[in-house]
Parts: sequence; C-alpha cells; structure tokens
Amino acid sequence: MVSQIIGKSQTIRKIKSQIDSVAKTEENILICGETGVGKDLVAQILYHQSKRVGKPFVKVNCAGLTDSLFESEISVFDQKGTKDTSKKKSGLFEKINGGILYLDNIDLLSSAHQLKILPFLQNDEHASLDLKTPIQTDICVFSSTKKNLEKMVKENEFNPSLYFRLSTVRIDIAPLRDRPEDIPLLIDYYFKKYASAYNGHNIMALPDSKMIDKLCAYNWPGNVRELQNIIKRIIFSEDTAKNISDLIDNSKVGYENAVDKKTKEMSFPPNGISDSFSIHASELAALPFKKARKKVVDLAEKQLISEALEKSRWNRSKANKILGISYKTLLSKIRELNIEPIEP
Repeated sequence: MVSQIIGKSQTIRKIKSQIDSVAKTEENILICGETGVGKDLVAQILYHQSKRVGKPFVKVNCAGLTDSLFESEISVFDQKGTKDTSKKKSGLFEKINGGILYLDNIDLLSSAHQLKILPFLQNDEHASLDLKTPIQTDICVFSSTKKNLEKMVKENEFNPSLYFRLSTVRIDIAPLRDRPEDIPLLIDYYFKKYASAYNGHNIMALPDSKMIDKLCAYNWPGNVRELQNIIKRIIFSEDTAKNISDLIDNSKVGYENAVDKKTKEMSFPPNGISDSFSIHASELAALPFKKARKKVVDLAEKQLISEALEKSRWNRSKANKILGISYKTLLSKIRELNIEPIEP
C-alpha cells in the first residue's frame, strides 16, 4: 500500500487538493521540488488514484539514460538494420500502453533525448525511432524535476515544446524548511513506522518538546528524506537524549559549522540597501507617499533578511538571532516578502 502525505501546512493541503482534482483527468503532470521532498510519493499517489491504476507504472530515471538505453528501451529500433517490422523490438511506449510513464529527473534529460522523445508525446500517435512508423499508444506521462524548468527554457537548456507538453498540470512541493508546522507530524509518523519495522531493537520514547523545537528550527537541506534517516539513527541509538542531539548536530556538518567558523557577526555590502532603492527610484516616485514608504521598508527588510539567511546558509534559527527578531516573525517575513534562496 502506498504511503500517505503527512502534514497540515497550507502547502500540503494544497497538494492533497490538487491530487484529488487532477488524478483522474488523464493529463500529463509535472512534479517540482528539491531533492528529498517526496516527488516519487506524489507520483505514486497520483497513479493509485488515477483511472490507470492496475495498468503499468514505469519509472525511468533520466539521470542515467544513455543513448543506447534510450534507443533500446524507449524507442522502437531496428535490431538487424532491416525495415522488416517483425524484426523490430517493442519499445517502452508500447509495453506500457494504457499505463503511466514516470520520467524522474526530467531536468537531466539531454538536449538530444529531449528532441527524440518529443514526437512520442504528440497527439497519442508515437513515432518509431526512424520517425516513419507511427505507433498508436495510450500513455499518460508524469515527470519530476528539482530544477526550475521555466528558467532552463529561458536559458535554452530545456526544449520549450517538451516543457509545455509535460506541464499540463504542475504540482509544487515546498522544502521542509518552509513548512516547519509539518515537522512534528512527520516525526511522530516516522517514529511509529520505523519502531514497528524495527521492533527487535530497543525503541525509545518520542523526543520531548524542547528537542522537537530544535528539529523544527533545523534547516533540513535533505528535506523529508534526511528527517527519515535521522529518525532511523535515533531508533538505533541507546542514549536517547544525548544521541538525538548529537545526530542533529552531526547532520549540520557542511551546512552550519563552516559558517560558524567564518563569521560571528552580520555584515552588509557597502551601499547594498541604497543601491536597491536606486533601482526602484522611478517606481517609488510614481507612488503615493504611504505606499512609497511601505515599499522602502519592504526593500530594506528584504535586503537585511536575505543577507542574514545567506550568511547562515538558510538556518532560520540562526538568522532570527542575528536579526534580533522572533522565529515566527522571520517565517512570516520570508513568506510576505517572497524571499528565496539564491541559486548557485
């Protein structure tokens, strides 16, 4: 039985509502989110709620899709260089006719494969590799990405026609750091799940409220997948309180400890805020005084909060202390000002 989506945040409620609305529509669906947020789980739930449940559900990881694998598995190819259709091997599109093809990590599909796969998605009449023999198939395509495909399209890194065919419906999964209210529920769910699975081991009680607060404040760069792994380690630990703390601290290596060594105080680039104002000078001049003042305040707050978050590698617990504001206020401002991590 497929796992359920755990959480009460607005993001999770929206995702559940989207799944209920689109699962039976037969449309192609693009699932977006960072590594570890649960894109595969959403794809599986969509399948189990679709009209195609019981039909083939085949996952293809685009990260490992070589030319030979593409031609042998996805396309129909000529085995002996002959046009005799009896000598041709049936491709993946024929094998899963009536089912769902799940293209994982679609952002890693090479430019050449993007062009080759496009004809297979046009008008339910999928051509063979030589583009001369049309094949009638009935396939729904799910795909997932951890990158911004719209940005990739603009930068000519992803085929726009393929993007629009794959993203008839789009489901976005927010990272765990943006929905801390889901963390206590996830902790409870996975503790019970893994405690049951590993009942041969000495299972301890759930973390206390202080430890849960610490877990909620952690940045979770690996998202739900990282949380699952830490809980497994906790379950196998002997000294509950000590080891929970140690496990969380150890998981921060490479994310926070390096920052602690490099900086102890906030610093801002010269004229950073004033430069931001100058960029919006013409816009501010056209606004009434009250709106212009709010715009200036928003720009200043966004600059200050963005700097604090980048300095702390998006550890919001550290950032709110740097800024001297409450953790709740920081979360509210991040949403209000639409502050996002700067892509490397």
